Amino acid sequence: MNWEGFAYAAGAAVGHSCIDVSRKMAAKHFSPMELIALVGLLDAFLLCSLLWMLGSNSNERIGSMPINALWETRDQNLLRIVVISAGLKVMAGYMYQRALQVSPMSVTVPYLAFTPVLLVFTSYFLMHEIPSARGLLGVVVVTVGGYMLVVDKEKDKKIRDLLLVNGDDPSLPQVGGVGGGGDSFNVSWDASAKKAYSFRSLSHWVFSSHIFEPILALRREEGSLLMLGVAGVFSISNSLDKMGTHLSPSSVSFAAVQRVIMAIPVVFYLILVSPRSFKHLLRWFPGFLIISFFEIVAFICYLKSLESLLVSYAIAAKRSNVLLSVIVGRVVFKEKIWKKLPFVILMVVGMILIILA
Repeated sequence: MNWEGFAYAAGAAVGHSCIDVSRKMAAKHFSPMELIALVGLLDAFLLCSLLWMLGSNSNERIGSMPINALWETRDQNLLRIVVISAGLKVMAGYMYQRALQVSPMSVTVPYLAFTPVLLVFTSYFLMHEIPSARGLLGVVVVTVGGYMLVVDKEKDKKIRDLLLVNGDDPSLPQVGGVGGGGDSFNVSWDASAKKAYSFRSLSHWVFSSHIFEPILALRREEGSLLMLGVAGVFSISNSLDKMGTHLSPSSVSFAAVQRVIMAIPVVFYLILVSPRSFKHLLRWFPGFLIISFFEIVAFICYLKSLESLLVSYAIAAKRSNVLLSVIVGRVVFKEKIWKKLPFVILMVVGMILIILA
């Protein structure tokens, strides 16, 4: 059992939870493109600086650009791998933003949970990795748990909206009635037939259709198809990340070159569209530095986990950041999580199966 690999994967999960919180706070002040470009530029600069100071795995200081450090390795295919993986991640980032733009989150975001399962296939074709039966079951269980957590979150939002919109309809519950203080329902019903009909309709939607809504949306929502494509692209880029990490002098050198290549197109786009946005980097430097720090730590921990774990295991373990988000929601925002406990337990069981594998 490789505890070091799982420790790095857990570090990546914690880092991604911190990224989610910090980016959510920053999103109130900056556009998505500004965040992507400015944080990407800072990521590239900090990783190149770190690589310059630390050098390669041979403990020799590197007095050249990071791209030269990679080019001088024994396998010349490494540069092609890092360029392709960087290009795929930039493309996935664009597809992700486009999916959220054209379709609701409830029918798009859940598809990201399928990345570990897709990795079982892509990692086999690219690297001939074959998980054990127990490990494969763990990956599937974690995927189902993560999917249900996201769908359940969006379902709660829709139920609240449905009840609020129909607040004046006697066939549906009234929210915030007299003496309820907003915490209980003052329910008034019309005829018994209408009561039975509305209850059946609402209960059927709550307990049945919402689970499959993202899947059914594939036929009508462009964003659902795009997000499924994002999961597929990530499954390929994650496999390439592992190949590049094993071929590169160090995980830091691979991360530095990949981030430089990823930053180039988005930075040039920001220069053309909104050059004044670069002033934000100086004015809000501490905030951008915090986000960049979390991203670098999470990415390096993720790459280190790939050195000793199957890529499908590593990504499934990294998906445990959903569990941390639930805990943060309870501790910080006092959210009610009892409905989510079955899905949380499901993900924990999946992680135990992967660890035992």
